[in-house]
Amino acid sequence: MKTRIKPMAKIVLLAGLSMPVALLAHGDTMQMRTQSIGQQGNMAVNILGNWRVSLIEIDGAFTRVPEQAGDVTLQINNNQISGVSGCNNFMSPYTFSTNKQQIIISEGASTRRMCQPEEVMRFEDSFLRLLNGTFMIEKNFEGITLVRDNVKIYLVK
Repeated sequence: MKTRIKPMAKIVLLAGLSMPVALLAHGDTMQMRTQSIGQQGNMAVNILGNWRVSLIEIDGAFTRVPEQAGDVTLQINNNQISGVSGCNNFMSPYTFSTNKQQIIISEGASTRRMCQPEEVMRFEDSFLRLLNGTFMIEKNFEGITLVRDNVKIYLVK
């Protein structure tokens, strides 16, 4: 298993975080350990189950789930991810890479209710566009992170 130390230039308060968070002054940095968790020894790590999106990072900028959206959830079951993206339900098929270190999420479908306030609808549209493609699976301090190019989706149980 490969362990990396990642410099973090920014940090924000994570919704629902049950531990203290340090706020950093401009120029200060923080390091967070992450691990690729696709396989540990010969045994694949089980990411099946219920997850909550705690934070999304795009190009180093953090986006939180709008408070009015409630919990944004994912249920990862056999070959399908489903959940609530704010006020609408969604579902997408997925597969794992051969080594189980990547999850390939295909384009899915969602309900189309109008969300209020509009901030929730904008978040949903962005989130559902981001939740498509091949993601590395990394273990973080509180759950897992789905990583693709410049996008990181932080999931907690």
